[in-house]
Amino acid sequence: MRLGYHVHGIAIVLGVTAAAPCAIAVAENIPVRSGPRIVAPNTVERAFDRAAPAIVKLYGRGIGREHGYGTGTLISADGQIVTVLTLLSSRNGARVVLADGRTMTAKLVRKDEYRQLALLKIEVENAPFVELVDSEGLAMADPVFAMGNWFKVAEGREPVSVNRGIFSMRMALNARRLAQDFSYGGDVLLFDAMTSNPGAPGGPLLDINGNCVGIVGRIVEASETNTRINYALPSEEIRAFAGGDVATRTTSQSADENVEKKKPFVGIRISRLGFRHVSPYVERVRPGSPADKAGVQADDLVLAVNDDRIRSAKDYRDAIGRLAPGDKARFILKRGQRVLTVTIEIEEKQ
Repeated sequence: MRLGYHVHGIAIVLGVTAAAPCAIAVAENIPVRSGPRIVAPNTVERAFDRAAPAIVKLYGRGIGREHGYGTGTLISADGQIVTVLTLLSSRNGARVVLADGRTMTAKLVRKDEYRQLALLKIEVENAPFVELVDSEGLAMADPVFAMGNWFKVAEGREPVSVNRGIFSMRMALNARRLAQDFSYGGDVLLFDAMTSNPGAPGGPLLDINGNCVGIVGRIVEASETNTRINYALPSEEIRAFAGGDVATRTTSQSADENVEKKKPFVGIRISRLGFRHVSPYVERVRPGSPADKAGVQADDLVLAVNDDRIRSAKDYRDAIGRLAPGDKARFILKRGQRVLTVTIEIEEKQ
């Protein structure tokens, strides 16, 4: 059952059934950090008044299960936006709609494959932004609020959605996304507000004072229970990423610049038909190759590789060049009228 009301034009959803108990079952006995309970009576309206102007709506082209909309959070007055890593945060930029209805194009500053975060930038001065505060101050049962453009219900100046929940615990994330192990395995903030819906990832998780204690992460499922998890990456991770710290699990591979990089092998030949713009149609799949094992067929159109949108043969070559042997890459393909996703385990080119 859902009850709702509005605070200064912001839709607030209450009484949403929580999915957190299922996720708690997969916690790895990580102790919950204790802290002073936040007591701020009659400050809910002030919290939303502070945060709402800093939430932006992101739009782009959707492909397959990748929706063409999302949420971003302004974290600086000069237009830095943190969001999750999706096709919307590609190098081609995303359309950003500010809370006042203005529309701008954001440029990709950096991305983090491990945390699954992207930092975007718009040309603006004195932008409203949320303050990143330490999440360690949260105590179990503290109220939290998640904001985002769920299901693209907001357009233009319309307010985004707000979901109220209770902070449950801090735990190490053990999850997967679309049948693949999820890259991030660090601590997350678990809560019972339903944020595992399209459009929610990338929005802020707020304490009752309107301070940002985390960013809602990508939609994932718990590895052991196959249930969706409502979580946020802690503000400490967001602050580190925004400051230039890009986490990786393969740092040691690049420690010695003299070591020759192993070349990836997929087994796909892209068609050379075309003049200035060569569409990434599969001309041939080498028998026994990783692509063949994954079920790729001739005449498939490659739409995306992982979170890189593929619009041309050059885009495809660039995306493959960023892979390494052993990687499991997600390919989104169009076959006739169908859009399908396959996972290809990259091998070393001999």
